[in-house]
Amino acid sequence: MILAAGVGSRLRPLTDDRPKAALALAGRPLVGHALSALATVGVASVVVVAGHARQALVAALDAASGIDVTLVDNPAYATTNTLASLLCAAPALRPGDFLLLDGDLVFEAAVLAAVDEPGTRLAVDAGRPLDDDAVKVALAGPRIVGIGKVLPSGERPAAESIGIAKIDAATAPRLFAAGDTLLAARHAEAYYEAAFQRLVTDGARFDAADVTGLRWVEIDDRADLRRAETMFAAVAPTSRQR
Repeated sequence: MILAAGVGSRLRPLTDDRPKAALALAGRPLVGHALSALATVGVASVVVVAGHARQALVAALDAASGIDVTLVDNPAYATTNTLASLLCAAPALRPGDFLLLDGDLVFEAAVLAAVDEPGTRLAVDAGRPLDDDAVKVALAGPRIVGIGKVLPSGERPAAESIGIAKIDAATAPRLFAAGDTLLAARHAEAYYEAAFQRLVTDGARFDAADVTGLRWVEIDDRADLRRAETMFAAVAPTSRQR
């Protein structure tokens, strides 16, 4: 699942007519890089959530190849956030484990390999400074005990959650139920990490997949885009679908 519905206001005017996932990087859209990386770990089908500038995202997806893509819409993208987009995509998912990716990321395929292990796992990086925008995680060994831009009282941040997770088949229905509860309580602007935190608080197991030292960039502004252009100027992964 790739969440690509957001407006990307900090990158305007580049995002006036396209979502961040359709921005060009090294000659192809961000979402094309993500699909290529997914293909390297054997992913054959993807659900992509659209919202802002839908047609530009459609064009970007049409330019990609090798993976079956189902496009779903978050009609309330302007007034909601990633949790609502996650729930919009849920009915289109096949039963079983799934990978969850933020659409404004570019990353090397080794990041996906790190999360593609048994259980529910979040890719985390302990090697970067944590600013106010970072989604922070608190850890007890490999187990995540807190997650969010603001952690629960008493928890200390140990790493950043980069926006890639693997949700196992047992956790998925609990995650969607927690998300529905949050939206019903009028948390329309909640990030999906709010549902993660609710499950963690209730005892669900979320483990950290350490990707410290691997290449990834979350593209929020022009500086991020420039850094990504430097880091991924020659990305050309090969695919091996299964």
